[in-house]
Amino acid sequence: MSKKIIPFVVAIVLSCLVMAVAGVFSFSGLITAEKFGDRLVWSQPYSTAESMKVIDLTGDGQDELFLQNTDNVSVLDGTGNSLWNFSYSSPKTTLGDVNKDGIEDIVVYYVGTGMSVDVISKGQVHPLAQALDIGFPSRVAVIRFASGSQIVLGDNTGGVLSLGLDGQPRWSATVGSEEMRGMDDALIGGQPNVAVATHDGSIGVYDAQGNAIWTHSQEQLRRMRAFDLNGDGNSEVITGGEYGAFFIYSAVDGSVLFNKSLGQPISEVRTVELNGDPSSREIVVGGKDGGVWAFSFDGTTAHQLWSGSLSDKVTEIAGLDIDQDGKEEAVLGDDSGQVAIFNASGSRFNLSSHSTGITRIDIGKLGGDRYVVIADGSQVSTNKVNFNSIPGFQFTPLLVGLILSGVMLIIAAILASIPPKPEMKVAFQDKSRESLEAERRMLKESIADVERLRKSGEMTGEAYLARLKRLRADLADNEAAFKTAGFQIRVETFKCPNCGGTLELGMDKCEYCGQVILS
Repeated sequence: MSKKIIPFVVAIVLSCLVMAVAGVFSFSGLITAEKFGDRLVWSQPYSTAESMKVIDLTGDGQDELFLQNTDNVSVLDGTGNSLWNFSYSSPKTTLGDVNKDGIEDIVVYYVGTGMSVDVISKGQVHPLAQALDIGFPSRVAVIRFASGSQIVLGDNTGGVLSLGLDGQPRWSATVGSEEMRGMDDALIGGQPNVAVATHDGSIGVYDAQGNAIWTHSQEQLRRMRAFDLNGDGNSEVITGGEYGAFFIYSAVDGSVLFNKSLGQPISEVRTVELNGDPSSREIVVGGKDGGVWAFSFDGTTAHQLWSGSLSDKVTEIAGLDIDQDGKEEAVLGDDSGQVAIFNASGSRFNLSSHSTGITRIDIGKLGGDRYVVIADGSQVSTNKVNFNSIPGFQFTPLLVGLILSGVMLIIAAILASIPPKPEMKVAFQDKSRESLEAERRMLKESIADVERLRKSGEMTGEAYLARLKRLRADLADNEAAFKTAGFQIRVETFKCPNCGGTLELGMDKCEYCGQVILS
């Protein structure tokens, strides 16, 4: 290959690589001009919220902020001022309209006189039941069965107890033998039932009379949610396992619709409307080691949309249409205090980090403005999240790639146009006798070195002949310089390797036998 072509070949190969990388960045959404930022509006001290919701609890048409941790139930107004604050021992809470006045109430399952249940309505505490035959609080939910709403309690040993809105027990069941890790309403034929799951991997769906529609057992699980993902009136029960098993079951009969191992314990599962199509819902899954995955569901199976990561255990997931394009972004928090947004294509944008781990995230209007509300280990804060975008910036990597490719081709052209380095040749003109004799000795020594290298096998035959020919030519020029300067020189001779005739050093052909000495 010509030495002039080599720079162009190298430049073209590098240009192809650069353009390939630029294409990946442009069309995968890894490089965009989208930018999400947040601004703190207000914060209040609150330690390690276990439950949090932006919701109207007073009936005034304005949302308040509900909070619950291991010893307290509080409600703050839209500016962060406390409206209600009640102390409880190990409470678990849920929201539901228990007294049927059209306003959500707070249901508190706690350790009181035995295991007890209170209902907080518009700031007023109403004891509902005491000394209940159930264990330590783990989960509570208000399920709107077709026959009427019930308050379903789940304890730390797999026990389930259902109460009527009057506080009277309706039915009980046992699901597994460990802590309740999930309790949710599950639609079957459009009618609500209750889905429950315990840490030992026991899962069941029960009707309004406490009859098991189906039960199942899998690996130990950390999370269970139930959603009607495709709007067909039947929910899907989604579980996240202690060892990475991700399952989607049919709420109708418990059949497995999808399963996949995600390689790490699953710490959270939520739905986020990523594609903007309200007829289907997407699932965002968070892992204990920071993994994040998004799945779509078509009614029969799930398909992975993208994956990402945070730096620590994913502790909370929520959805918010920040850029008002009809698609929600997933807002995630982790145990290191990091908060990040993932858009529909899986690109990640970091928001302000917190000094302690994130425990809850919710989204809603407080004081008339839409906020992202974040609870960490020490406080709860409302944050205004903004979005900026520069159209067309997505294709900037392609432009940069074209520029770099052009520069490389120009450099290749410059390198190809550089003339070859002239061969070094010893010049003997206008030299003194001493100088010519020194050069003659040097050439003879070089000839001897070449002969030695050839005999030792350190030099190939082709290189040997080429080098020896150049040295003999230089030696002939040296002798010519002696004659030109009028100096006497003793002619060096050697024997023909074919006939043994004496020849003058530097001759290429034997005068006696015609043997070519050098080619």
